[in-house]
Parts: sequence; C-alpha cells; structure tokens
Amino acid sequence: MKTTTLSLDDDLVQAVETQARRTGQSPNRVIERALREVFLEKTPPRPYRLRWVTVAGDLQPGVDLNDRSSLIDRMEDLS
Repeated sequence: MKTTTLSLDDDLVQAVETQARRTGQSPNRVIERALREVFLEKTPPRPYRLRWVTVAGDLQPGVDLNDRSSLIDRMEDLS
C-alpha cells in the first residue's frame, strides 16, 4: 500500500470526517472506498440494444386494414 498526500478543500474534509464518524471508519477508509467506487467498482451501464423480431404472417379472412372500427372490434373479441 502506498501513502499519498492529498490537498482537499475544507468542505470536502469536513464531509469525509462526518462520514467517518457516522460509519465508524477512519477518514482514510472513507476516501479509499469513495475512490474505489468511482474508479474500480463502478462499471458503466451497457447501452440497451433493441433487437427486432420479425415473423411471417397472413391477413386473416374478412379483415379490412382500412376499416379501423372493425379492426378494434376484432381485437377486442380476441382478448
């Protein structure tokens, strides 16, 4: 383990000390965990990839795609 000296703003030092008291950890441990979370353990989310699935289909007998009302009636009958 290496020893490193950091220069931190007073408000950040206060936040580290508060977190250390709250969790019962040393300030070094608080800083180490914060750095691990940012640099080592956090993996960027994989982008969502939509994959289209296409299937062959046929128009059912008596279905008129231009008649919206009859299409809605037919879909309601199927549920």
